Amino acid sequence: MEENPTSLRHTRGDVYLVLALAAASVVFAVLYNTTSYWPFKGPLWLICLMSILVTLPLIWRRRYPSQMAWIQTAVFVTAQVLSIMEPGVTQIIVFMGVYSVGAWQGNRKTAFISRLLLCAGIFVYLLVSTGVQFKAIGDMTVLQFAAASAVSFLINIAFFGGAWLFGNRAWSQRNLFNELRSANAEVRSQEQQLTRQALDLERVRIARELHDGIAHHITGVGIHAAAARRSLEKNPDKARESLKTIESSTRETVDELRALVYTLRDTDDVTTSEDSAKGNPGLGDVPELIDASHRSGQQIEFHTIGRPRALTPITEMSIYRVIQESLTNCRRYAGSHAEVDVRLRYGTTKLEVEISDSRSPAALREEPHREPESPVKQPGLGLGIVGMRERMSALGGTLEAGPKSRGGWLVRAQIPYPRNVADAEIDAAAPAAIETATETGDGPNASSITDSTAKA
Repeated sequence: MEENPTSLRHTRGDVYLVLALAAASVVFAVLYNTTSYWPFKGPLWLICLMSILVTLPLIWRRRYPSQMAWIQTAVFVTAQVLSIMEPGVTQIIVFMGVYSVGAWQGNRKTAFISRLLLCAGIFVYLLVSTGVQFKAIGDMTVLQFAAASAVSFLINIAFFGGAWLFGNRAWSQRNLFNELRSANAEVRSQEQQLTRQALDLERVRIARELHDGIAHHITGVGIHAAAARRSLEKNPDKARESLKTIESSTRETVDELRALVYTLRDTDDVTTSEDSAKGNPGLGDVPELIDASHRSGQQIEFHTIGRPRALTPITEMSIYRVIQESLTNCRRYAGSHAEVDVRLRYGTTKLEVEISDSRSPAALREEPHREPESPVKQPGLGLGIVGMRERMSALGGTLEAGPKSRGGWLVRAQIPYPRNVADAEIDAAAPAAIETATETGDGPNASSITDSTAKA
């Protein structure tokens, strides 16, 4: 495994570890010397100095693990032979040295040989020490001395064997962590590449929507401008009507351009590919969307209320997206047990779409209900409720979404009719208003109504 040079530098934790172990070893040395529990053959300051010297190499345990362990062992054995080393905390310090070889030595063959020779040297020292102690056996029997020596050997085997085992385990965990980090970097690189590809597809989709939603308005403006120019002198009324149409078309074009900015988050791959093949979706595609949801297991009732009006492509696409996103959320959160009701209501001045789901008791037990509105992006269209609300706001409409009092979820969107549709409604209502005013004698005359309609 190739090491990162930055990871081999000693950290603040290494410094704290050295200070803590050195301080603990010094404290034990003072306690041993005060109680005369351990026979030292040197002054107290020298014993404390040995405790610091055996601990200090741990600062470089990451960059030079084998050299650090050998220096520690040499200081430890020398001090033990001279009886100027406390036997408590220093064993933990040597344990950390052997452990660090397994955890940080990059060349695994070097790590194995270094630890093998290190452990062999320590056991040779134990054998020599045991032989020296045998000469001064004193009042102990041979059996007692053999048992005490066996206990010492077993403790050292468990001690250094544990350091060997835990060092290898730390190396494996670091190796796994580095692999995961590399995989994460590769995933992020792939994500950036996919994002760039999605942006390219988005540019194509935007160009298509600009062409399909706005180009016909510009063409109509050119035709009516030519008609107005030709009839300006001979037929001023016709020229005025053409200019009125130009005004309405340009306003509608500006509205659609502004609304298109808020649709840039709509980057669902499946939807984009389908729309690229058959053009921008509209209200005529809603029955097909309902059928697709039926096939996926949803129980949906679709109702159209009122007389359908002529709408602009951007308006139809926005309503379609609201229905599509709402059905997706119903399928995701309410499940297959829910009954979904979709209502498209044509009012006098605005269009309203309402999508609600009602969940059965089985669904309430089996599936958790959705959380309140959240801007966190999830698979689907846009940003969920946030994206739908921005679509409606761009076209001058509103969107409400929230739980129902009897259970389930409700999405209600209201969007005003485009200016050309509203103007057509006013023009259609003018003759009826004139007739009513003439019969009752209470309203304005025909000429005043015609003037007010023209101003509108």
